[in-house]
Amino acid sequence: MQTMQQQRAAFALAGVQSARDKLGEKERKEYRSHVSALPFMIHANGLGQAAAFYKSKCTNSKGNKKLDYFLIYQLLSDWLKREGQPFFEMDLLDGITQKDMHVYMTAQAEAMVFMDWVKKFATAFMKEEKEGNNNE
Repeated sequence: MQTMQQQRAAFALAGVQSARDKLGEKERKEYRSHVSALPFMIHANGLGQAAAFYKSKCTNSKGNKKLDYFLIYQLLSDWLKREGQPFFEMDLLDGITQKDMHVYMTAQAEAMVFMDWVKKFATAFMKEEKEGNNNE
């Protein structure tokens, strides 16, 4: 049986690796940057505001999907709607707007801990191509 930390880490690692495979080099850099910013945004503005901001960034002004923001939002939403999580079987924004304050605060704390893992894995696995070539 895995600890909750192991479950978070495994889910975050799978999500980051999946995102890495879907993104180009420029998008990977943006993904790392946006992942790094999200915990601070949650701390400063709350989970609801931060999630709404990331959801709004999933498409640009031309209606094209911004894959980096979408993958981050989806990863956090998928984690928080898992069995045993605060928004079980709910979309992130639905959970934020429909659950009580205690569940919201639990979800916010869980999001902060989870995003710490995502941030670490994004830093480790989404390095720029130039960085990898310097070691060869």
